[in-house]
Parts: sequence; structure tokens; C-alpha cells
Amino acid sequence: MTMETVRKIKKAMNTLLFGLCVVIMVLLVLDVSWQVLSRYLFRSPSTFTDEVARFLMIYMSFLGGAYIFGADGHLSVTSLRDKLPAKVKSWVIIFTYALIAAFAVIVMIFGSQRLILRTLDQPSPALGLSMGIFYMILPFSAICIVIYMVLNLIEFCATGKTANQQPEAAELKEDD
Repeated sequence: MTMETVRKIKKAMNTLLFGLCVVIMVLLVLDVSWQVLSRYLFRSPSTFTDEVARFLMIYMSFLGGAYIFGADGHLSVTSLRDKLPAKVKSWVIIFTYALIAAFAVIVMIFGSQRLILRTLDQPSPALGLSMGIFYMILPFSAICIVIYMVLNLIEFCATGKTANQQPEAAELKEDD
């Protein structure tokens, strides 16, 4: 896989996840606004807005978290890693990417399968939709995280720089 292909895949994923987060944020603002209007203006509080806001916030958290993994932008303490010799530092970075991917696969994909299957018949309190649908964000965001970790690993092995040290990382921060 060439670096150009890696960059194109990351750009497409960034665009998709960022777009989904924008749509969710707009829906969240509309939902909460309707909740306030219906409660104070019409004196008849909406019964579904609280649950919709909760689920939208959860989706935003998981999708936004996956998006930030693509830029290697999560909070991390690197003071010890930065003091290591270059070769050891490289292995620590590779191990970190592998560990994150393993966590996403084991916990977020395999672990969520049981949860999703057990809650498919359970309706949500206000909307009456299957709770399994709401938990499907776990494997979706995990797949995104794994793809990002593989792409970050390829980038690191090819350039010796982590994703947040790449020139595109500066562009991503400027665009936001």
C-alpha cells in the first residue's frame, strides 16, 4: 500500500466521520431546542427528546473518538517514551498502535456482539426502538479505530513519524 493510498483512505474516513459528527451535532441542537421550546413555550414537555439527546451524545462520543484516533490526537503522556532511544521508542509506538487495535477488536467488536444480540428485543423506553440498534455504534467505531491504527502503523513504518507528526495533521488541526 502506497502512502498516497493511505492518505486517501484517511481523508475519506476523516470526511465521513467528521460529516457524521456535524449532522449529529445539528440534530442534537435541534432536539434540545425542541425540548426547551416544548417545555417552556408550549407547557407540554416532549417525551422523546431526552432519550434522543442521550443517544446522539453517545454516537457523537464514539464517532468523534474514532475520528481523533485517525489524527493520533488523543491525550497521551509521552514524556517517558520521548526519553527512550530511537529504536525502543519505535517499538513502543508500534506496540501502542497494536494494543489500541487489539482493545478495539476484543472489547468493542467481540464484546459488543453479545450485548447487541441480548438487547435486540429490548425496546428503548421512550422511542420503542431496539436497544441493539443503539449499541451498534460500538463495532462501527471500533472498525474505524482498527482501520486508523493500521493506517497509522503503515505511515509510521514508512516515515518514522506518528500520525500527529505528519504534515496532514497540521492541516487537520487548521481545518477544525
